[in-house]
Amino acid sequence: MVWIILCAISYIGIFVMFKIIDVKKAPLINCIVVNYLTAAVLGFCVFGSLPVVSIVKASWFPMGILLGFLFIVTFLLVGISSSKTGIVITTVASKMSLVIPMLFSIIAYNETVSVVKVVAIALAVASVFLCTYKPSGSKAKSDVWKFLLPAIIFVAMGANDSLVIYSREKFGIYDDAALFTATLFAISLLCGIIYSIVKEGTLRNFLKFKVWLFGILLGSFNFGSVYFVIRSMNTGLITTSSLYGICNTSTILLSILIGVMFFKEKLTKLNIIGGVCALATIVLMAYAGM
Repeated sequence: MVWIILCAISYIGIFVMFKIIDVKKAPLINCIVVNYLTAAVLGFCVFGSLPVVSIVKASWFPMGILLGFLFIVTFLLVGISSSKTGIVITTVASKMSLVIPMLFSIIAYNETVSVVKVVAIALAVASVFLCTYKPSGSKAKSDVWKFLLPAIIFVAMGANDSLVIYSREKFGIYDDAALFTATLFAISLLCGIIYSIVKEGTLRNFLKFKVWLFGILLGSFNFGSVYFVIRSMNTGLITTSSLYGICNTSTILLSILIGVMFFKEKLTKLNIIGGVCALATIVLMAYAGM
């Protein structure tokens, strides 16, 4: 149960850090690079060593390369989408992606589907939309971007989570969860460094203190979001689909509270209804997954 709680905290921490980075106007790509450096270092520290030969020979290494690349591409897409289509639409797309790993777990690994779980999944989708929806007076810059970018983010995030589930099941990632996680982030870090070198004017932003402060905090939560979810799956206390449902809906619910208390955000009636749906989802998922 401790791993599940830590997993949920990590998910929430990522949301809070992205909100702070946006409010403080910190360079996103630089914070992302530092985030992956932090996550990789944490992973190798938790594992206890940096066994390069063992990593390259590991059966999961090719999948690690793919996931590491997808992680940073998805983060960059989120940043681009936030500026082109708005934070609201981007948030809805990213949170709605929880449906993909949930359905993947049910279909690929023959999880039991009860009426309670079906209702919980429906409530999870409803809570995401209701919690993140806010009327916007501004129009998107392009109708193509408005639909294309959020759709790509929806698929990419769902695919990332599903591939993590697949990797854990396929390659039996148990004692080497920290090593697997660290490798993913190290590959993301390498991609981020290459991008920073190619992208003009990016490197000088690494001299800013807030980039390192926010990046380190984000990386700590980011590491936990992958490491703790694998450890949670390894406990066998709850089904994988329920685990993702609980983590994502608890993130949405607590993000509302944090937004109201610390960022003075205003809630609509739909947001409040969404919060109730999220709470109901957590209870039903916990019941259905045990």
